Amino acid sequence: MLDVKTILFSLVVAELTASAVLCFLFFFWKHRDRAGHLSFGLWSIAFLLGAIGTLLISFRGVLPDDLTIIAANFLILFATGLRRSGVAAFFYQPLRLWIAAGLAGVWLLLCSVPDFATTLSSRVAYVQPVMILYIAWSAIICLRWNTENLVTPKVYAFSAALETSAHFSLLTALGFGAENGLFEAISGHVILIALLLILVAMVLSMFTALAMPIERSLLQFKSAAYRDCLTGLPNRRAVFERAATFTSVSGANNCLTVIRFDIDEFKRVNDKHGHATGDLVLEVFGRVCEETRPADTVAGRLGGDEFVILSTRMEPNQARILAERIRAHFAAACSEETEGAVQVGLSAGVSSVPLDLGLDEALEIADRAMYEAKACGRGKTVVGSAEKARVFSGTEDAQFAFYNPHPA
Repeated sequence: MLDVKTILFSLVVAELTASAVLCFLFFFWKHRDRAGHLSFGLWSIAFLLGAIGTLLISFRGVLPDDLTIIAANFLILFATGLRRSGVAAFFYQPLRLWIAAGLAGVWLLLCSVPDFATTLSSRVAYVQPVMILYIAWSAIICLRWNTENLVTPKVYAFSAALETSAHFSLLTALGFGAENGLFEAISGHVILIALLLILVAMVLSMFTALAMPIERSLLQFKSAAYRDCLTGLPNRRAVFERAATFTSVSGANNCLTVIRFDIDEFKRVNDKHGHATGDLVLEVFGRVCEETRPADTVAGRLGGDEFVILSTRMEPNQARILAERIRAHFAAACSEETEGAVQVGLSAGVSSVPLDLGLDEALEIADRAMYEAKACGRGKTVVGSAEKARVFSGTEDAQFAFYNPHPA
């Protein structure tokens, strides 16, 4: 039969299992960040202490009350506080372990008062609100600090809501059941249902405690796969996938505008100053690009010394102005970073095509415009189209260069 002792025993088994798995991950999972490592440790200890406390409660009437009431509730209170600290650690928030130890210590002090220790309603009136405080606090942390928009913390918050409602039911049934005829009549059923809810919520929270660091690691691996490790910009794959999401336009002409950059004589920089300096030049461009580009654009490294900026909001002339600004900032930044030893420039090609033509077409036109800029003496910006290119060298004056973007 499904009774209180059966549910308590199931809860003990679940908590011991979760503690063992979390302890294993704490010592042997190498692909974890510091926050995940600390949260694994805190959760493992919390579930172990909770299992011991729950096991002691299940022996009420067999073992002395000092163990089944005072020690058991002390362990459960402290364990629930550690669970909250584990959630805080995962989100890089203060652990506040002193709160977990302090409120558990207050329980011991109150139990030294005979009237409190012998009165069920008094004990319940302290234990259950503290439990509700810890669990609700954990849910708030999950929802408030989930800046990565992970799914598992939301599930943890849902399990915390279930557990909070169960403890509120226990507070009602145990705290007021003996003093109210209606509550006394249904308190047994309420307690059974509340314990079932706690069991379900605890199992759910155990799974999410395991899954939260795993989901974060997967997100970090995915982010690393889509980011250039040297410049910090999105890589070629990320640029093309982001461009594929441009199904509607915020700009006036329903067009995709592309700026393609190439660092002038970058091979000479590597040959003369070494690859470390070449890497520094690439890092400088990544930083300048991120600091200068508008927030509604996408920047990325296509490979080598070739970079790109995409936008569905910029007109070609706006893109040309942005390219000129980045060229100027990049030249100044490189000179400053190398104390004048390296003087490099940029050639830039600009294109704007209807969205339905796609990124490949826009890149091809921008690429030919960029090579036209190099042919005109480097350090220039060319605004290209299917028929002609307009060459800029940092002034408003321009020359026109005609070329065929699709040669036979």
